[in-house]
Amino acid sequence: MPHKDAYVDGYIDGSAFGGGSATPSVAEQLVRKLRIAVLRGDLRPGQKLKEIELCEQYDVSRATLREGFRILESERLFELIPNRGAFVARLGIKEIEEIHDIWAMLTGEAVYRFAERCNAQDLKELETCVGKLRRGIEAGQPLAQMEATNRFFNFIHSRSQNRMRHEMIIGLVSRLMFLRAQSLLNQGWSLLYAEEIEAIVAAARNKSPNDARFAVKRHIASVCAAAKQIILIAERKKPAIEDAAKPERAVQIVQRAKPPVHKPQTQRAKGRASATRASTSA
Repeated sequence: MPHKDAYVDGYIDGSAFGGGSATPSVAEQLVRKLRIAVLRGDLRPGQKLKEIELCEQYDVSRATLREGFRILESERLFELIPNRGAFVARLGIKEIEEIHDIWAMLTGEAVYRFAERCNAQDLKELETCVGKLRRGIEAGQPLAQMEATNRFFNFIHSRSQNRMRHEMIIGLVSRLMFLRAQSLLNQGWSLLYAEEIEAIVAAARNKSPNDARFAVKRHIASVCAAAKQIILIAERKKPAIEDAAKPERAVQIVQRAKPPVHKPQTQRAKGRASATRASTSA
């Protein structure tokens, strides 16, 4: 069975990208630390990376630092721009949409297959993950929520028995780690995600693969909406350079991003919908 949290740990130690040796080199250790900095928001999208400061901070040579930059550029987490230097990669709206589209398609298929063949023990594992997710929300811990969510989907992928698909998803989702972590600072998004994940469990329990696939696509659509909203708010604000790297800036941005409000249908609206269906069938 894969590691309980392959998305996060595979992203950090490099195993998701073919790295992560048992005895990591100095450069591999540095890359691991830089990945953590991106995940935590210490290094923010679009931020210029100052070599002298990073060499001092991580106690590495300039050659080692540049080797780490090249590794993270190959993963599309960093950008190396001639005559300008290294930057943390910034995702555009179109790129965010494309990544989420592929993620939804691949994960939808995995969830469909899981719902077809899952047993009582499998459902118990998913319910354990949902319980950890709810506790993370109550404690206001975004990384604990992400770990529980990742464990949930990682377990589903382990049962769908398609390693190649799983590795592709890890590579895609790694580019969204910062935005995912930041969206979870907003309890409204967190609660919506939890409800959507519980809907996946309910569909699997009912042995309804189509409903499970629909539920996961709806969840990933919400994650995509949150990511785009965070990006758009950040672009409108254009924080000052000295402010841009501060963690509290990310908190302010995310707190302004509101999840969609789902209003229940009124009795009159339900009546109109019923009448429309009746006239259509007639």
